Amino acid sequence: MTTLLELHVLPLDSAGYSARELEALGQSLTGRIRATGMVEDDVPLNSSRPQGHMAVSVPASRPRTWDTPRPGQLVEVRLYKTGQLSTRALLPQDSMGPILDSNALHKQIAELLRFTGALNIIRQDCIVVAAGVSEPAMTSIDTFDPRQSRRTASLAGFGRSFALRTEPDESVTLAALQAGAEEVAEHLARALIAHHPSAA
Repeated sequence: MTTLLELHVLPLDSAGYSARELEALGQSLTGRIRATGMVEDDVPLNSSRPQGHMAVSVPASRPRTWDTPRPGQLVEVRLYKTGQLSTRALLPQDSMGPILDSNALHKQIAELLRFTGALNIIRQDCIVVAAGVSEPAMTSIDTFDPRQSRRTASLAGFGRSFALRTEPDESVTLAALQAGAEEVAEHLARALIAHHPSAA
């Protein structure tokens, strides 16, 4: 299973989308993603419509060699019938596995928040934001070095079952997807790392 950073944004006063509205927005999603500049023009985007949402997947770039460190990168955007917009991204990783680097995580979440805003789909002023890491057992809290892989890693969660996610316990304004992205990202990154077994 692939370990992914997930960011979920839900408008609180949204009635959701009708099947027609979801279809129309879904058809515009690839163009909206391209317009943000987050994905290069020559990268193929693949659309699908699983039950209850529209999805666009972005193929991950291949590292030069198996042990080449790879920065985090966007791999999927999902728009749900409820109005929720979710992005999923690979965490920075090297030959020892995915890394929860506090600085890199803060930067990556802020980037995903601004990207979500740039899609220009969510326009309601009151939203809730949550983040999580799927399959977190292989992650370690460490510093990501884009120049070289680590030689060792402390996988405190390996073999254990635990969840790594924040609870959307308070609403924020739409500014969280623009000027306020850094502040919200710092809170989310700190909360995710605090929940990791290595931080105990």
